Amino acid sequence: AHAQIREAVVMAREDEQGQAYLCAYLVSDEAVPVPELRAHLAVQLPEYMIPAYFVELEKLPLNSNGKVDRKALPEPQGLVQAGKEYEAPSTPTQRQLAEIWQEVLGAEQVGVY
Repeated sequence: AHAQIREAVVMAREDEQGQAYLCAYLVSDEAVPVPELRAHLAVQLPEYMIPAYFVELEKLPLNSNGKVDRKALPEPQGLVQAGKEYEAPSTPTQRQLAEIWQEVLGAEQVGVY
C-alpha cells in the first residue's frame, strides 16, 4: 500500500542451499529506495514477513488467464536489490569472519553487514 507502488507480488523462493526467502516484485512509476520500502513495511509487518529482495519490473508478467505468471518472474541478483549497501571488511577480524561466512554461505562476497 505504498503510494508510489502500482503493483506488487511477493513470492517465497529458495536459494542454492535450500534456504527460503521472500522476494518482492514491484511496478512503480519511479524508483523507490529499498530502505524506504522496508521502513514502510516495518510499520505493518513483523520483520520475518519483510522481503529479503526487492526487484523492480516494468510490468508484471501475466499468463493467458490474466494472472501473474510466477514462473516468469526473474531470480533476484546481488545485494543491491536486497537494499543492503556493501561495505568491505576493514579489520583483520572482520576479514577472517567474512571469509568464513563466504565459505559457509557459498557466496562470492560477504561484507560487514
